[in-house]
Amino acid sequence: MSRKFLLWAMAFVVIVPTLFGVGYWFYWDQFQRYAPVTIQNSADIAKLQSLLDRADYVSPDYQKAILTTGPASGVTTSVTQPVAKKWVYMVGFRTCDTCRAYEDIEFPRLQQGNIETRVIPFALADNGTVKQSTPEERSTIAELWLNRSWPLYVKWRNTPAEVWKAENIEVADNDLARSGVVWASRDFINQIAPILRNNKVNVAYPLVFWRNKNNDLRVCSCSSKKAYHFIRQDLGLPGDLETDVKGLLHLPMDFKPFGSESAASSSSSSLAPAPGLNYGPDSSAQ
Repeated sequence: MSRKFLLWAMAFVVIVPTLFGVGYWFYWDQFQRYAPVTIQNSADIAKLQSLLDRADYVSPDYQKAILTTGPASGVTTSVTQPVAKKWVYMVGFRTCDTCRAYEDIEFPRLQQGNIETRVIPFALADNGTVKQSTPEERSTIAELWLNRSWPLYVKWRNTPAEVWKAENIEVADNDLARSGVVWASRDFINQIAPILRNNKVNVAYPLVFWRNKNNDLRVCSCSSKKAYHFIRQDLGLPGDLETDVKGLLHLPMDFKPFGSESAASSSSSSLAPAPGLNYGPDSSAQ
């Protein structure tokens, strides 16, 4: 056996596994790491769905029918009108720029595809004695959970945080009931987070929930645009070449685990507000 043959054989043994490993890493880093998680445990599915059903989301499709209980009573009751649509829940907080990016890019596509977009805003919990939300933010979240106005939500998210004054909205910090609603928005996160972690979901924002064609409950920590196409694919919507492919070959300079739970990682100011955004059928009523 010639020495040249032995050298080629040794090179083959080293190079082929290396190429295979690099190829697999590239596939994982650019595709699989962003794939959503299917919740498998039936008890966890029931718990998560119950929490989503009980959360007071806002949506352009949400309607309230005002029913009079009697001709002379003058008493009215608000009843939710069911919407016969597939839905997507997005969970996020006020200063979450990756949440804003998902809304700006994906909500118009989802709505055009007849998907109901439901938003569950929450107030970040205090970090010891340091408040991570403003009084105006807490007051607005309480108002949204109580009255579920999509036009108010659109107006709020299109106004820079430092400008928003929550005018004509009751101050939640001065009202026990409204403070309780703010606490409920945080407790919602406190309840879903451990369930998601038990199902190997890295909690990062926005959290997006939906059902695929098999009615499986799916969850995405969609802090990267590379995750967006999975949701559209599940819902039978067309892809987008620019969003789905742009930056695909860009290799990250660091290799921090995807889906960091740090609020700071999701609240950078790299994305400017989108003033005047109007993607709801009733948002003209602002």
